[in-house]
Amino acid sequence: MAKKRVQSHILEKVIGTLMVIFGVAAIYIFIQTWKTSDILPQEIAMIEILLIIVLAILAQTVVLIRIYEQHEN
Repeated sequence: MAKKRVQSHILEKVIGTLMVIFGVAAIYIFIQTWKTSDILPQEIAMIEILLIIVLAILAQTVVLIRIYEQHEN
C-alpha cells in the first residue's frame, strides 16, 4: 500500500492559519490583561512568552518545508 504524502503548500497554509490564530490569541490576551489587572503580571508574561515560542516553532517549520521542497526538485 502506497503512502500518501501531504502536499507542502497545503501544509504551509495550515501552519500559517495556526500562526494567525496564535498571534491573535496573544494580542487578545495582552489587551484583555491591559484592561483588567486581576491576573498577576508574571502569569501573563509567561503565557505571552509561550505563545511567542509556539509562533517561532511554527515559522521554523514553514522555513524547513520550503528548504525540503527545494532539495526535492
